[in-house]
Amino acid sequence: MDAHKIERQAIALHSRLAESFYSGYEWSESSTTRPLSWRQLFAYGRKRLDTYLFPALDNAGRQVLDVGCGTGHYISELRARGFQVCGVDGSRDMLNVARRNNSGANILEARVQQLPFPDESFDAAICIEVLRYVPDWTSCIGEIARVLRPGGLCLITVSPRLSLNGYWLLNWIDSIVSIPTLQHLKQFFTSSRQLRRVISAAGFERPIIRGLYFGPSSWVARIAPNFLPRYLRFCEPMDTRLVSKAWLSDFSNMCLVSARKQQ
Repeated sequence: MDAHKIERQAIALHSRLAESFYSGYEWSESSTTRPLSWRQLFAYGRKRLDTYLFPALDNAGRQVLDVGCGTGHYISELRARGFQVCGVDGSRDMLNVARRNNSGANILEARVQQLPFPDESFDAAICIEVLRYVPDWTSCIGEIARVLRPGGLCLITVSPRLSLNGYWLLNWIDSIVSIPTLQHLKQFFTSSRQLRRVISAAGFERPIIRGLYFGPSSWVARIAPNFLPRYLRFCEPMDTRLVSKAWLSDFSNMCLVSARKQQ
């Protein structure tokens, strides 16, 4: 299957799910206490991400680009923190929701591999849960480097190939023999070694890779959802300790990569 067809399928799927994505973020925001955040894997994953994402951005400049902004959750969050934020996404339905909830923000429809901005336009860029849906994801990283100013901060998430959820294997099997309970969409996974090579080639230096949470949490959520809060409550202290172990990031369920563009 060619890359453009895979990309169109990903955009179509996310367009159909635009409202449910927005609802998922609303649920996460309403989870103001730890016990509530353990009840849904999406909320737990975003809480783990936000623990490191926002402090990193506090040390960047004020002009931020959200690459693959979806329904605009992070645009809203960052604007509330005083950032000037632009967003791009390939799904018109996602953008309709993002614009509805971010009046006055500069939110554009565009491919993440062809960002519609001049060179060196931003102090920082985030790219959250996007690259696993992009066949030529290395081009996206190159574009992020292009639009960042020297010393600019890049924050992206990726899906490790060796995740203990085994999703890379399931996605590969589903591409051959359809698995009824999965979304039938080709996804792309990577390793810390490949990431470091691609990020360095794009002009970034000293990338920091953090594995945000570990273990077969997706299987627990599917097979024993009532057990999920207890499982996540047990895992959180361990996840907090393991996040600093860069060599374990390949086995996590989501990695956050931070890197500065060379001066």
